[in-house]
Amino acid sequence: MAPIGRRPGKNDTRDVLVRTARRMFADTGFDKTSVRDIAAAAGVDPGLIRHYFGSKADLFQATLGWPFDPAAVAAQVTAEGPGGVGARLTRVFFEAWEHPESRSPLLAILRGAATHADSADLVRQFIQGELYDQLAARLPGPDAGLRIDLAMAQLLGVAYLRHILRVEPLASASVDELVTRVSPVVEAHLNATP
Repeated sequence: MAPIGRRPGKNDTRDVLVRTARRMFADTGFDKTSVRDIAAAAGVDPGLIRHYFGSKADLFQATLGWPFDPAAVAAQVTAEGPGGVGARLTRVFFEAWEHPESRSPLLAILRGAATHADSADLVRQFIQGELYDQLAARLPGPDAGLRIDLAMAQLLGVAYLRHILRVEPLASASVDELVTRVSPVVEAHLNATP
């Protein structure tokens, strides 16, 4: 049985709950992760989740702390102009998935969005309002939003096969190989002329 009340020592319970929930959402998805399971893994009473976050959906939103700043990513990807933007976006995207500190929240985001409608709405709002708008503002030509959607669909599909389904040989391919093979497709999507 989980202890009742606050954890002894430093008051870092909120951070512990976010880290624990992020890991559990990444491992099992939103629907299969219960408030009680998170509380037990964190060693606290489930009431503390309601106290700090209100609901499981609110806790999930707190775990959506993206492991990157969208404006910084957009600036990095577009800094050298439109030429090569597909290769730069592809490299930044795949490199983010290679580091455990960024992979875990990305897995939680992807799994949560796939299994929970409210989570999908949160992810969609963030991606479209933060990341896509930052990229679209820097891409020349019409239909920038659609072109970014198509490019991201390509990248997310590879990430899903590589990190969730772990399809071989894709799962063990190097980032350099992925960039070499995938960036021409991403570049074609982002190019203003079809």
